[in-house]
Amino acid sequence: MPRSRPVLGLPLAVIVVAGVMSGLGTGPALADPGPDGTLYVNHDVTCSDSGTGTQSLPFCTVQAAADVVEPGDTVLILSPDDDPYSGAVTLTRSGTSDAPITFTGAQPGSASARAVLGWPGSAPSLTLDAVHDVRVESLSFINNGGNGVAVTGSEDVTLDRLAINHPALDAPATGSAVSVDGTSSDVTVSRSSMGPSYAYGVRTEPGAARVTVTTNTIFTTRQGGIAITGTSGADVTSNTVLAACATGISLDGASSGAVENNIAISAGAAQSSTCPAPTAPLYAVSADSTGQVTADYNVAAKDGGPSAPSRTEYSWGGTSYATSAAFRAGTTQAAHDIDGLGVTPGNQPPERSPLVDSADAAAPGELTTDLAGNPRADDPIVDNTGTGTPAPDRGALEREDVITIPADAYPSNGVAPFDTSVKTDAVSNWAKALTYSVDFGDGSTPATGTQGTPITHSYSTPGRYLTRITVTDSDGTSKLGTGWTTAGTATPPAAALSATADTTNDGQTDAGSARFTVPEPADAWEVAYRTLTFGDGAQENLADGVQQTTHQYPAPGTYTATLTQTDLFGRTTTARTAFHAADAFIPVTPQHDTEKTIAAHGVLKLSAATLHADSDGVDAAQLQLVTSNAKASGALTLYTHGTTRPGTAGITFEPGRTATAETTVKVTPTGAVDVYNGSSRAVTVDVATVGLQSHAQYADTYHPATPARLLDTRTGTGGAHAPVAGGHSVTLAVGGTHGVPANATAVVLDVTATTTKASGSLTVSTHGTSGSSVSGPFWTTGQTASAQVVIPLKDGKIVLRNGSKAAANLMADLAGWYGTTANGSEFLPVTPVRVLKTARIAAHATLKLKVTGAHGVPATGVTAADLNLTVSAPSGNGYLVAYADGTARPGVYSLSFTKGHTAADRALTKVGADGEIDLYNAGSVPVNVSADLLGGCIVFPAS
Repeated sequence: MPRSRPVLGLPLAVIVVAGVMSGLGTGPALADPGPDGTLYVNHDVTCSDSGTGTQSLPFCTVQAAADVVEPGDTVLILSPDDDPYSGAVTLTRSGTSDAPITFTGAQPGSASARAVLGWPGSAPSLTLDAVHDVRVESLSFINNGGNGVAVTGSEDVTLDRLAINHPALDAPATGSAVSVDGTSSDVTVSRSSMGPSYAYGVRTEPGAARVTVTTNTIFTTRQGGIAITGTSGADVTSNTVLAACATGISLDGASSGAVENNIAISAGAAQSSTCPAPTAPLYAVSADSTGQVTADYNVAAKDGGPSAPSRTEYSWGGTSYATSAAFRAGTTQAAHDIDGLGVTPGNQPPERSPLVDSADAAAPGELTTDLAGNPRADDPIVDNTGTGTPAPDRGALEREDVITIPADAYPSNGVAPFDTSVKTDAVSNWAKALTYSVDFGDGSTPATGTQGTPITHSYSTPGRYLTRITVTDSDGTSKLGTGWTTAGTATPPAAALSATADTTNDGQTDAGSARFTVPEPADAWEVAYRTLTFGDGAQENLADGVQQTTHQYPAPGTYTATLTQTDLFGRTTTARTAFHAADAFIPVTPQHDTEKTIAAHGVLKLSAATLHADSDGVDAAQLQLVTSNAKASGALTLYTHGTTRPGTAGITFEPGRTATAETTVKVTPTGAVDVYNGSSRAVTVDVATVGLQSHAQYADTYHPATPARLLDTRTGTGGAHAPVAGGHSVTLAVGGTHGVPANATAVVLDVTATTTKASGSLTVSTHGTSGSSVSGPFWTTGQTASAQVVIPLKDGKIVLRNGSKAAANLMADLAGWYGTTANGSEFLPVTPVRVLKTARIAAHATLKLKVTGAHGVPATGVTAADLNLTVSAPSGNGYLVAYADGTARPGVYSLSFTKGHTAADRALTKVGADGEIDLYNAGSVPVNVSADLLGGCIVFPAS
């Protein structure tokens, strides 16, 4: 399997070579070269170091290939994802003069990408140990320890087109980009770039023979660029060396050879601990070597212009020479040397530079191509002052003809099939005749042509093709130009878009945050860009490929998001999806928020902070109200501050009675809630927050249940078989029963006290949590009283405590629960509205109430309605049952009432498939019932 990729900041398309890497096996490898004698290394695909190195199952590491390579084989190191290898490699196997071994990192289809061998320690990235007839080419190296390639005890070795980046990056350091030991011979280092670093560029040791260092660029800021020691037959030719703090090119230890066509450049460095010798000579030949070394056609230059400090240019047999003229006068060398130039390392010579066409074509080691692979060219603008036809330029880079390919030369776009052409009007700066080769990128054979005659082509298959135009002048200088051509499909790619609420891994939902999925379209290559507008004024530009993005909406509501996809021809396609931003429930440990007396027809203003509703995206607070000390009958109405007061009731009360009810009210994190006392006398109210609804926080969803009785002490349901004594409690397991999961975070219950022997109240608490409790119903002697409560769950249990002095039977009926299980309902708060004006329900009769499709509640997808039910001054005792229309009536209490006393309470009621709920009067007398709508619980369809 492809392995994970380390993150390395490499300047090239790099491959760093591994000594040992995990593959499909670790046993010894066997070679199985392809028909062309190629062994493959590629750790970006399924690979095996115990395999045979085929293209379909390559080696994972270069070392595995090095261990089995045979004469005539080529080891091709691949990395299509630019994934670096890691580790040092040692080669101990040899080729023959007729069948050399080749290691190459040239990436198929790329003229510049190459592979890298790298190792962060002091060992060389690559060691050629006692081998012969070996060629290493087109590799890049990363080695911060100090050594790139080491040649030891080897002969007939060629190192070509290497990039050795940052060997020994940190000072002090004495490593080498390339080192050749004293037992090696016939080694060529060519067309490679080394540095910048604190290491030597190329260094040989005493005893080495016939070492050629040609056409390289070497940038070193501490050590020597090319240091030849005790080496016979050393040819140092056409290199460009920037050595800021040491000698650029040196030969000592009785070395012999030639130094020609080089450029050594000084820099404006100051002496320091990291730059001990900024005035060292650019060229140095020791006294024991001068009789065996020739030097000519070299350049002593400066980097940084005339402000760079002066520096000795030559040291010959211990004598220093400040200029080339002085060196020429004092020796028999340097007849054609030049100095006084400002040279920028890494660039080809500028037009009309003395470096152009002024080198010796017959210099030992001189190549026919430069560092970039360009042929030596004759610049017609300057006179030839060198030797040969053409005379080469000095240094590693040749001044080439400037060929300009017009921007409009490339094929036009069209809808396939269509005909197009390439213009052949490129311009040669040297007025050379030009020829063309055009690869149209669709697998057809490249076409050729001459200047002035367009090259035509027909694209028959839709696709995006990279056209490569190669223009070559009569000297062989080429310019490659590339451009994309689009052969479009008959119709633009179709767009697709879907959205779901954003959910965490543990199942909590941010009901106001949409997670949009944009699949990659068919014919994705044809798409230019995609823009997603979210329907609330915001938009996002999307990248290529499959995209997922989230967007937080500012408020609950239905938003239409639109994906606009534009192809390369400007054609657009769109996809739309509706997202319903809503609320998720945050259970709150019930706590006393405020207790205030409200005057007759007065208003109590409660800030969001008081209600703990001042956090992100809170749209509604679920409150418990307890009224006391009422001097007259009445009702409290709750509504958002600054809005019109609705004609609804959150709780009703009477003199001499304590009343309790839960209700839901819309709120904003920066707003407030008004509590209006509709009575003609004052009343005291205690307010506690038991939950919040937010569209911008990860929270829980609601799961309405089929109403079911969990506890009835009269029948033993729930485990209790007798009335609960005054001051005593009963523990009820809720989680894990009747579909409530063990990890539910809160439960909605209708709790009832009956056969009461004295006045009292019921308290419902979270099991095992001190202080987490809500008030249940309050009652008078003989009264049956009920209330709906929401209570957090800790271990799935709750505790019901009889606060009376006398025993009472207790009941608990399940209405629903909150949690993270899938398919939960989100909440949409609405402005309170009376959806059922006082309606008379006969004894044992049922009233159907439509609660969907109006007042902000959708027509479909509604699972529960948040209602306040009121029975006004009944003429007898009884109770209401609220349940989903179309289902069997459950044997539960939703709201109990007593003769002559108005009763009101919340009913979070499951809704039937037709959007209706049923209200059943279980009493023996007709009653007048009203209903106020506070919100709806919704399961939105997947978009």
